[in-house]
Amino acid sequence: MLEEQLKNINELSFQANKTKDEKEKEQLENNVKSIIFDLKKQAIESFKSESDIKKFLDNIIKFNNYSYNNQCLIWMQNPNANYVAPLRTFNKMGYRINSGEQSIKILVPTFYTIVKIKTGIDGKYDYKPLFALNETELKQYKDKFDDSVTFHSEKLSNFKVGSVFDASQTNMPLDEINEKLNPIMEDDRAEGIEDLFIKAIYRDGFKVKYVDKIESGAKGYCDFKNSTIVVHKGLSNLMRLKVVIHEYAHSLAHKHLLNNNQDYQEYRNKYETEAEAIAYVVSKYLGMDTSQYSNMYLYSWSRNKDFKEIDDSLNTIVNYSKMIINNYEKILSKTQNISMDENSYNSYISI
Repeated sequence: MLEEQLKNINELSFQANKTKDEKEKEQLENNVKSIIFDLKKQAIESFKSESDIKKFLDNIIKFNNYSYNNQCLIWMQNPNANYVAPLRTFNKMGYRINSGEQSIKILVPTFYTIVKIKTGIDGKYDYKPLFALNETELKQYKDKFDDSVTFHSEKLSNFKVGSVFDASQTNMPLDEINEKLNPIMEDDRAEGIEDLFIKAIYRDGFKVKYVDKIESGAKGYCDFKNSTIVVHKGLSNLMRLKVVIHEYAHSLAHKHLLNNNQDYQEYRNKYETEAEAIAYVVSKYLGMDTSQYSNMYLYSWSRNKDFKEIDDSLNTIVNYSKMIINNYEKILSKTQNISMDENSYNSYISI
């Protein structure tokens, strides 16, 4: 079934990119979105326990170059995958794919060369994808040496199906695979990392205030009205960092609550679940011991929810986890006076 759905995405996307009829294009694109929605639903409905949810969230770190849509696809095909990359990446690293291995299919954005042709009518231009030209037209346009015809690359709104492999399908040694997983952070490192997050929070328009006591008994909270994250002083370094990250997630993902406390009360479980899941992902990225996340109740919260609501929350969790990690890396790179490279979180592909 998956193979047929991906084949349909390929065919519908090709037709949508090729047609000049805007209504037909819109219908074809909606058909593609519908198939992707069904694929995500299949992936999420396969969750059988809280451990499945945690494993899926762990994949946000493992597959930081891939979007929420593609993480769902990877999960459907290999929920135990550890390090996923295209064939060329493994080849560059000096490894080969084991004989007989089947690739993991993902969605890749389509780029096509567009030919821009001046029509001579009121200075207007006609646009044609290069693949739609016959040989005569192609020669005619390529022989033009003036500005009446130009070629440029354009990202189209649809997808084609691409292939990747997990490291377990290669001859990469297990110890090298494990090196790509984060080490456990010790408590004494947490304070310095907390300082970097505080800088990121300030850059995003909030400040952090530490207090001796919070009347509600909470470890921290996000004061949207005063753009302040309030944190209890009397916590261990690791717990305080975790609380800072949790409230930072609220400050970014739930900004709309600034003037709508009623909305927060109505959907409190949803917002707290999202913030806790984001904090879990970011903590995992940092190498923190995540065993204390006993109130990670995303699975129980999701069991009685409509899929569209679950899909919306997971999309929020994936995107804001990446955003927070990206913001942290930017501050870290400035502190260490290094530039962000292609291996950083800043390079993830939003597919």
